[in-house]
Amino acid sequence: MAINIKTVTCPACGAKVNYDENNKIARCEFCGAVLDMTEQYGEKKDRERDDMQDEQLRTIMNRMHVRNTGNNDPNIRKAKRTALIIVICLVVFGFMSTIIFSTVGAMRFSNAIKEETTKVIDTDINPFDKLTIKYTGVSGNAVGRLDDKNIHGISTLKKTTSDLEKLSNGDTITVKYPQDSYKDGNTIYHFTETEKTYTVRGLDEYVTDINEIGEEDLAALKKNAIDKAIFECKDDNFPYVEDSFEIYAIYTMVKKDFTKQTSVFIVSFDYTDDKSKETKTGYFMAEYSNITKLGDGSFKINFNAGGFNYSRESYLGGFTVISAHSTWDAVYTDVYLNNKAEWSIHEDYMKYLEIPNDEKTSSLRYDISMAEIKNIKLDTSYDDIVAVLGEPHDVYGSGFIGNMYILDDGSKIVIYFSEGWKLGGVTRIDQIFKDGSFEILLQ
Repeated sequence: MAINIKTVTCPACGAKVNYDENNKIARCEFCGAVLDMTEQYGEKKDRERDDMQDEQLRTIMNRMHVRNTGNNDPNIRKAKRTALIIVICLVVFGFMSTIIFSTVGAMRFSNAIKEETTKVIDTDINPFDKLTIKYTGVSGNAVGRLDDKNIHGISTLKKTTSDLEKLSNGDTITVKYPQDSYKDGNTIYHFTETEKTYTVRGLDEYVTDINEIGEEDLAALKKNAIDKAIFECKDDNFPYVEDSFEIYAIYTMVKKDFTKQTSVFIVSFDYTDDKSKETKTGYFMAEYSNITKLGDGSFKINFNAGGFNYSRESYLGGFTVISAHSTWDAVYTDVYLNNKAEWSIHEDYMKYLEIPNDEKTSSLRYDISMAEIKNIKLDTSYDDIVAVLGEPHDVYGSGFIGNMYILDDGSKIVIYFSEGWKLGGVTRIDQIFKDGSFEILLQ
């Protein structure tokens, strides 16, 4: 049998041991340990594995200055391997612990820095310092709007307010914040006030008493109204009497919803009646709209007087203002009675509010019913109509002129005659509606 020499490492001391692979047992010449070659090195793979494990164990044992002097009991070797694993685990555990503790420490340090840089700042602020209210419209019908110029997002906070519509000078508006602080980033703003009451001031106001505008402006308006009346008389070739024009009455009117203002200058003048050739009194009405007292105390006056208004929204009407108001009864009805429901009327010249007895040319009725209108027959004369219904309240139309009566229910009736305003017999009766449309009741 050929001798085949192999070399292995002694598991006890790590020395090299030469042996014949045909032998089952070898002895370490260095430490005397006996090696069972069948059990430990029978298979190549096992030998390689054991060589690696023995080498690792030997290195560790050398570092710990431990030397095994000959015990090759498998249990001992297993214990050594277990010890190796424990040592490795301890090393790994120590390394991981170092990483963990380092990470925790770093996090605590980072948090400390963050807390220092995000330290909350408390400060006081009055949110009303930069909150104002802007207004549009005139006193009595003005609308308010919050104008919030606060910074730090305070302007976006929802606020509660009292009514902001139909405002007048002297009204109060209460504004409330629903919270007493606001946080913006690391700053907390504490409100020194959460509620404030504002008083409405500086709104433009419609003039309710014409004397408010002062003597100079009032004199200018009176002259303008008289000049307008003279112009209209000349333009219509009306037989007026020179130098008879004068301001007879003034009414200042404001819509109760404060959407319009007007001042009515009533000019009286003498004229010659075409039929009787007697001298009579006629009336011209000039309208000056929206005379306003501005917030700075000055006045805005429109000197462009109006003398015609077919819409009947206010008080003017008729074919011409001269023929339409040949009696003071008609003027009083047109200006005062027709408008008192929707307008607040200030009688600037109060002595003219009641109808002077010496100017009552005929009775005016304000209790006319629809039944009385329906009893009227075609061809009834003007005088017979006046005997039953009284003097017309107004005239209506352009070209085809009729007499207007206002019934007890507010309805408006127009009676037309065959030969003009007061001549001939009845040819048609219309009911006029608010939108300007009409219905023929008799024809």
